[in-house]
Amino acid sequence: MKKIKLALLLISMVSIGELAYAQEDDINSADNKAYSNFDFIAGTKTIFYDDFSSTLIKWKIIEYDQSDEVEKPGIKKIENENYNWLKTPRRGIFYPINLKTLPEHFTIEFDMWADSERMSEMESGLIISIVGNKVIRDEYSTAFDENPQIQIDIHPSQELLYCLATKENYDGERLLDRKDIKNGWKPEKIHRISISRNGTHIKVYVDDKKFLDLPNGLPTITSYTLIMATNMWGDGLYFTNFKVAELESKAIKIDNENKFVTNAIYFNVNSATIKPESWPALKQAASAIKSIQGTIKIIGHTDSDGNDTDNLTLSKKRAEAVKLFLIKNFEIEGSRLVIDGEGEAKPIDNNNTSEGKANNRRVEFVLQKQ
Repeated sequence: MKKIKLALLLISMVSIGELAYAQEDDINSADNKAYSNFDFIAGTKTIFYDDFSSTLIKWKIIEYDQSDEVEKPGIKKIENENYNWLKTPRRGIFYPINLKTLPEHFTIEFDMWADSERMSEMESGLIISIVGNKVIRDEYSTAFDENPQIQIDIHPSQELLYCLATKENYDGERLLDRKDIKNGWKPEKIHRISISRNGTHIKVYVDDKKFLDLPNGLPTITSYTLIMATNMWGDGLYFTNFKVAELESKAIKIDNENKFVTNAIYFNVNSATIKPESWPALKQAASAIKSIQGTIKIIGHTDSDGNDTDNLTLSKKRAEAVKLFLIKNFEIEGSRLVIDGEGEAKPIDNNNTSEGKANNRRVEFVLQKQ
């Protein structure tokens, strides 16, 4: 019996060691390290979010190509992935119905996948149009529209990834900028798209790389809305985890309540594995911690999906993962960091909406009283 117990203990120790090694490997993988210079700053207040977990009720989709040979748009699954995805029309426009006016400062983030064998370098990829909100959205055309706007075309294919920005301007050149990378879109890989608007300034990132940086990309002072479009020679574009968030201009620091809060530290579904695009938020947290003295409590929070016990456990594991990340990558002393988790117990927004859930999935860094 003692030998059996000893064997079980050794197996348990090996398993714990493997888990710790796996977690360490996740934190410092090559994919994560590639984001260490990623300077995109995510918005802090989610105003639209959809992971397509249920229906397309939040979207208007107008499909121009009604051919029986073309796969219809809708919510789809991708092999070996947990997420639901919106398969875009081959030719069409689509937009979030209730997102009618965008803030002056905002970010757009989403995961994108392309069936590269079905894509072509011809015509368009996925077009994100930030267009004056006097536009009649159902009649919008990427080729003919006089409203002030910028069109961002993210176009993957087997041979080439290109990203370009155009404007509607009949008095001059429409092209604002373009960047090409040969073999830049890895087949079967999910890519992260990040876009920011800060007044007139537009930035576009594909994964960790900044493709476009246009200080005067949206010069006209007016209210804007969001329309997306496709006009593809090929087919097979998908996206998910679509998030639009207001970008606040306040300084990144421990505030008057002795805390720094972020919902831009992203984790895999039902997991404590940190996604690589979380680097900027973690860098902000590290900077805020280094600016003061004392002990910081890292508190994980979840939305209300799942049961209370699992959410509480998950929130603590995520706080621990953040602690390890800060120690390893930003040289913060482990003795300064303690962890806790509240699960779903302390929401700051309504858990009945996907936007509220996105705001509730957050990490807090709280200065402890001496």
